[in-house]
Amino acid sequence: MVKSNSVHSFLKISNKISASLAITFNTLLIYLILIKSPKEFGSYKTLLICTSVFQMIYSLLFAYFVPIHYSFGTTELTMVLVIDKPLSHFLVRFSISILWAVFGATQSIYAVHFIYRYLSVSKNTLIESFDSWKIMFWLSIPVITGAAWSIMGMLLCGPNQETTELASETILESFGEPIEHFEYLGGSMYDASKNGTITLQYRFLSAAGFMSATVSLSFAIIIFCAVKCYSIIKNMIYTSTTMSSKSRSLQSQLFYALVTQIIIPTVVLDVPITIFFALNLANNGIEGNSGYLSFNVTFYPVIDPLPNFFIIGPYRRAITKCFSKKTHPEELASASHITDTQVPMANLA
Repeated sequence: MVKSNSVHSFLKISNKISASLAITFNTLLIYLILIKSPKEFGSYKTLLICTSVFQMIYSLLFAYFVPIHYSFGTTELTMVLVIDKPLSHFLVRFSISILWAVFGATQSIYAVHFIYRYLSVSKNTLIESFDSWKIMFWLSIPVITGAAWSIMGMLLCGPNQETTELASETILESFGEPIEHFEYLGGSMYDASKNGTITLQYRFLSAAGFMSATVSLSFAIIIFCAVKCYSIIKNMIYTSTTMSSKSRSLQSQLFYALVTQIIIPTVVLDVPITIFFALNLANNGIEGNSGYLSFNVTFYPVIDPLPNFFIIGPYRRAITKCFSKKTHPEELASASHITDTQVPMANLA
């Protein structure tokens, strides 16, 4: 069993490294969005920039607070050490709820991205709402989702005497620190007595159920829009005579970049969390090994912007040109144009 204090020490370093990389990659991406995006991107540039800014804020918060995801038995906690921070217990608890909000908003951000892509390729009139002040409505969806996660955390998952007493011994043993040195949000799914009686903890289960519902709704929207986009783009590539090859290529690149970006949080965040919750339901929380989830959560904003660099042609060409010393500029542009127009068609065949 991995010792939790060792994991915490590792996270203090890895979170700072992750934040540095996330800020570097996302700053580069914002530069490329502003300087190298073709006019066909339109208001989608706003969504891309907002997402990159979100990723940087995400990484900075996790680097400073170093949250620890810790599970034992049927209990799941998100903890932050208080004694090394100039903040009161309440402010740290509120900060944990903000971390939950940031995490909860992640999936809904990409739901909005997929909605935009679907409206764009289907030429739905609602796409015009992204070109006016109405874009604030779309940008507010992740904010509202995150705020709901934060409120649910503060109201239903705050510290209580029962959870504190239940966790105090294992926290002291695992971290070498009394639970009073931490602030936490979380709780137990149920209590199992020695005689086999199970008592459900409705407050925590209600919060967990709500959060699962928001993630499921985002996934449903993403899957629906992805299937529709795939069908439209495939048909467009082979049959459209009104759209230029450049526009068709860009639509394909943006779609595949988006698909890759939704795979990343699914594999890095959602699958591990689902496994951890399943273990809690089985009364088999994994204690120190929960640190793997803490690392995954903070490493996510590092890898999330990368697909844009490799899949979206104008950005890929800019980066390739920057690092290429031997290839002639005209040859590089020609090769990139061939790749842009042929690869999406091969993928869709």
